[in-house]
Amino acid sequence: MRNLKDNFQKKYLFLFVFIASLGLSFLVFGNGIMGDFVFDDIIVVQNRGDLREPGNFFNLFVSPYHQNMPKTGLYRPLTMISYAVNHYIDGTPAGFHIVNVIIHALNSFLVFWLINFLFKNKFLSYSTFLLFLAHPIHTEAVTSIVGRAELLAFLFGIASIYFFVNKNKTLSAASFLLALLSKESALMVLPIVLYIDIVFVNKKIIDSVKKLWFFSLPLGLYSLLRYKALSNYFFGDATTTVVENPLKFASFLERIATAFKVLYMYVERLIWPVHLSADYSFNAIKIISNPFVSVESAVGVLIFTLLVVLLIFYKKVSKEISFGAALFLFPYLIISNLIKPVGTIMGERLMYFSSLGFVGIAAFVLIKVSDYKKWGTKTTYGLLAVILVFYGVRTVIRNKDWHDSRALFYATLKESPDSLITRTALAGVHIRANEWDLAKEQLAIAKSIYENNSHLQNLLGVVADHEKNYVLAEEKYKRSLELNPDATNSYINLAELYLKQGRLEEAGDNFLKVIDFYATTEYVMRYSYIQIALNKPGKALDVINKYFGSDLNNPDSSALAGTAYFVKKDYKQALIYLKKARELGNNAPEILQMIEIAGEK
Repeated sequence: MRNLKDNFQKKYLFLFVFIASLGLSFLVFGNGIMGDFVFDDIIVVQNRGDLREPGNFFNLFVSPYHQNMPKTGLYRPLTMISYAVNHYIDGTPAGFHIVNVIIHALNSFLVFWLINFLFKNKFLSYSTFLLFLAHPIHTEAVTSIVGRAELLAFLFGIASIYFFVNKNKTLSAASFLLALLSKESALMVLPIVLYIDIVFVNKKIIDSVKKLWFFSLPLGLYSLLRYKALSNYFFGDATTTVVENPLKFASFLERIATAFKVLYMYVERLIWPVHLSADYSFNAIKIISNPFVSVESAVGVLIFTLLVVLLIFYKKVSKEISFGAALFLFPYLIISNLIKPVGTIMGERLMYFSSLGFVGIAAFVLIKVSDYKKWGTKTTYGLLAVILVFYGVRTVIRNKDWHDSRALFYATLKESPDSLITRTALAGVHIRANEWDLAKEQLAIAKSIYENNSHLQNLLGVVADHEKNYVLAEEKYKRSLELNPDATNSYINLAELYLKQGRLEEAGDNFLKVIDFYATTEYVMRYSYIQIALNKPGKALDVINKYFGSDLNNPDSSALAGTAYFVKKDYKQALIYLKKARELGNNAPEILQMIEIAGEK
């Protein structure tokens, strides 16, 4: 009877924490819901045609994270599927933001569940849960839509760990697979569960490794799908430039020294999350040649050494502290640039999982404060309350920075004034707002930082185009494509430039390259009409059939196909599509005229 009562109370406790997690998550992150698509959201989510087509749903399982670009080495189908579902249901930024907040609430709840299960300590469980939920460093993962990869990998990663300690191999393996399909960094689950087995079950390392055999099935399935999507780029990023991650191009000593500096910067932002930035790329973080010359690098080395010591000597320190070190260290190593260079030098969203280790250690320190005779429990609860209020207010303020591109990049400029990406991004904001003088000012600064950047060259071309200096514009667009042959915007801009000059053949060639990356209706139609204008209806029909098929239940695409057949002098087929276009509401006089002529023919 007592066990039944305890189970009943436990269920209500978890229900209370779950509801509190939802409420508090929306309280802390809710003011970010009305934010726009910003930064990477635009490329990865907003402008992705393949995410908007229901017929493409299952194809996402064998598609790279960046559309038609396996060379980036990223494969996150579950994250893409979640974006696709958002597009199907609503498609507005608010819908994406709401889902992110809900996932963060679930994650915070799972933190409580796992810590409570492992340590049976209410204060540790509640304080870790609340500190994790409110921490400002999570704004990039929660309020930025592309941060969802971190959220989902954490969600299923923690689930996999929980099921492992509950000895449910099937659900643990299934959750691990879902975590991997969310983001590659979910591999950190393996060393964490190995650590748990050694420390909490007191097993030998060899026995624990053998026990993890059941993870080989999800790992194998994931590998097969990943290879199908990425082929030769299976093992990771191949296109990172010096702008995204200068450490990839630094010497070994420079990479290690700067990586330790970055570790210091991460920990600093976890302890004092005031100076947060959306960009730490080229020139925002200065390269260090020697870890002992830089105070930041030296402190980073000390932090890393301390974490390793806490991990190795778990028998001499508390399990809570050692577990916190494991939760911080294993996810961090994957993104640290210490083992191998990754896609970026630093990103606050990358700290989402490691932050759990940090707040777990912080919560345990608060417990020790309560044990200290002079301070006691009231002091501990007071400290926790002050920290939570500070975290919550800082997070609410930080969410505002992510409201739109202008707000984000001006906030980033304050923290990273020497960042090339921030300067070019601000120039883009000013160009879209027709603030050309301000755009040129930002581009001049960006050019002084590093000139050989594809995006910078493209924007210089846009300015030259606006000023009708078409020779210079063409030169800049081509230079952009030399630096990055996958720069789709440069192909589009070059095609537009050629159209202005009546150079239809060259415009068509560039639109075709755009279609190879993003086969949107707009660019398929523009390419096709150019081919029709060049009296090459066969080329137009090849592209139409490839991307639209024979079922053209759209007034514009039906009109396009009908026009192509008309120019080809296949009047029978032309009539079918032109009449279909009229039925669907395309009442352009040219359509009626072609119908009359085709009927006579």
